[in-house]
Amino acid sequence: MIKRSFYYLWGSQTISNIADIIYILSITVLVFSSSNSLMQTTLIPLFRLSAQVVSGLVAPIILGRFRLTRILLFSQLGQFIIFTLLLLYLRAVPEQRSFLFIFMLVFGMSFLDGWTNPARNALIPRLAAGEGLMRANGLTAVSDQVVKCAGWALSGIIVAWLGTLNTLLIASCCYLVAATVTSFIRDPLDHQKSGSEAPASAARPAAAESKGGYWKELGEGWRIIWHNRRIRSLMIVDSIDTIGGTSWLGVFILAYVTQVLHKDASWWGFMNASFFSGTILGGVLVVGLVKRLQKNSFLYMLGALFVYVLITVVFALNTIPAAALVLFAVSGLPVQMAGIIRRTLLQTSAPAAQLPKVMAGIDVLTNLAFGLSLLFLGWYADRFGMVQVYLLAAAMTTIAVLIGWFYRREFQESVPAGHPAVTDERVSS
Repeated sequence: MIKRSFYYLWGSQTISNIADIIYILSITVLVFSSSNSLMQTTLIPLFRLSAQVVSGLVAPIILGRFRLTRILLFSQLGQFIIFTLLLLYLRAVPEQRSFLFIFMLVFGMSFLDGWTNPARNALIPRLAAGEGLMRANGLTAVSDQVVKCAGWALSGIIVAWLGTLNTLLIASCCYLVAATVTSFIRDPLDHQKSGSEAPASAARPAAAESKGGYWKELGEGWRIIWHNRRIRSLMIVDSIDTIGGTSWLGVFILAYVTQVLHKDASWWGFMNASFFSGTILGGVLVVGLVKRLQKNSFLYMLGALFVYVLITVVFALNTIPAAALVLFAVSGLPVQMAGIIRRTLLQTSAPAAQLPKVMAGIDVLTNLAFGLSLLFLGWYADRFGMVQVYLLAAAMTTIAVLIGWFYRREFQESVPAGHPAVTDERVSS
């Protein structure tokens, strides 16, 4: 069952993602064309990642004290206000702009956006139950990939056609529309609580307001991740898989295209488009096969990862460009299927009230694993070459599958997958 509010959530997040892509590309073009410095341009993703990590660290306090719907609305309205300030500044100062000021505004937007992902992922299980949960995750994943695929392709055309400032104005309107749609979302859990956050806050013991209370609240999500065997096993599998999965990042694909396939950069675009097509197909298949995947979903996830291993090995040893294009597209299918199932399992492995803090902790772990694996694989690629990078990726995912197989009994229980009410006893096991 999927509630109407999910479609409002789905729509608002899709519009917000469109705005993100438009503004990132526009700011990147603006900074690079104004400074003509690649070093300054690379500071944009650095400020974004840093802001999201910091935001994720403080997110447990925010997520524990306010309603998820209000957090989403505050985040989007805050981004709209900051973005409007950025737009006014760029129009008022056409030359000699302060890039530090621009980067600080980007940091502020990314900091607010860091609350969006854990809030969204924690809210989805409240708006979809049973088979509807995996279907909702599939729909969300498909829309995310469609937006990325079409957004990165069309944004460049829009920037070239309308100019940077006019394109930023479109992004600003998208943020405002997203916030408007978000205001229609109704969280069923709010009806079980008091009318506002104020009484709940007043009911907290004084210790919760102390420094020790804040630290305890910050660490609550981490403690759940560590003590909950299901969540811990999923995060171990995900973290190990991420080490190899980072090799599918654009810069590594570009190196593979030039070093192994001996093609120009145009094939880089073809490869990215084919991968996005595969991920979209994977999401559609999950939506269509949700009844079959509901039973033994964890084993289906491991099976999808194993298929990905086989494809990666063939991809690493292949030197035929057309075959690489097909393999890259096919690899997106099991990657997306495994990702959707893993998210669904995470959402059903903790009580609804604790899920926001768990999701915040998971986001921090994912960002840290991604950053560290990016540095490691960059060094590994320079030393051993791209063929060895993808063989290493296959080896790491194989280890992840074996560890997942060891934990498989944790997911053989009477509570059906997609059930939102997992007992508290499992959290403290």
